Amino acid sequence: MPAEARRGQILDVAHAIIDAEGFHAATPHRIADSAGVNRSLLYQQFGDLSGLFVALIDREAERAAAQFADAVSAGGDDNPERNPVLRAFDSLLHAVDARPATWRLFLFPPQGAPPALYERLGRSEAVVREFFIQQLLRVNPELEDPEYTARVLHASGRELLQLRLSDPEDASHERLRALVRRLNTELLQRIR
Repeated sequence: MPAEARRGQILDVAHAIIDAEGFHAATPHRIADSAGVNRSLLYQQFGDLSGLFVALIDREAERAAAQFADAVSAGGDDNPERNPVLRAFDSLLHAVDARPATWRLFLFPPQGAPPALYERLGRSEAVVREFFIQQLLRVNPELEDPEYTARVLHASGRELLQLRLSDPEDASHERLRALVRRLNTELLQRIR
């Protein structure tokens, strides 16, 4: 197997263990055994276990960032929703469904997560809040305290995505979309 494919396989195995049991369960021995490789290959590829974790976190952060960028882009011809916040939320629901393990890593940080996860999480949350601030100011440039309003929207969106991951039957797309649409309509009426 080519080195890059092997690296991806090792990261996939580590991610599956972490997703199921937390970072503490992802030992070099267990990862190597599950991947069918020698432990020395882990050290060759990643330096140490911390390096493997950071590589995994960076890969998943890139995946989530790409999905978020797609969700908030002006494109999305397949999504008839005109409101950018609703369109983004709908696209993020699909992103969460497409890569639940990626989103669980950031929405439910596993036990024993390294500081690198929280650093990446903080950066990505700042990007999301900035998206909300821009959308709020687009609707009402005179809005009082767009930063805290964006924080409330971010926290609400995060909670809804967590519900989708933890209870997908009850937190259906239809139910979550209807709620976001209602809240968005009420919010727009208040900030205009």
